[in-house]
Amino acid sequence: MFWIVWAIVGVVVWAGMSYLVSGEVGGKGWWASLIAALLGTWLGDLVLGDWLWMLAGFNVFAGAIGGIVLTWLWSMVSKSRSS
Repeated sequence: MFWIVWAIVGVVVWAGMSYLVSGEVGGKGWWASLIAALLGTWLGDLVLGDWLWMLAGFNVFAGAIGGIVLTWLWSMVSKSRSS
């Protein structure tokens, strides 16, 4: 159940950040940004630990924070490489 919650949080964070950064969900380079969001949600849960809202052993808020940060960093790196 942990992995299902992790994947759902990762995809929701990816879709939200993708829309905020580019104005559309998906678009160019969506695989890389999806991987960044999923990796960020996992790292957020791992690093920030057990606080606030836990669902099936996954820290939803920490995962969302990690996913947002890593997806934002990836968007900054990919923009600077394409310019």
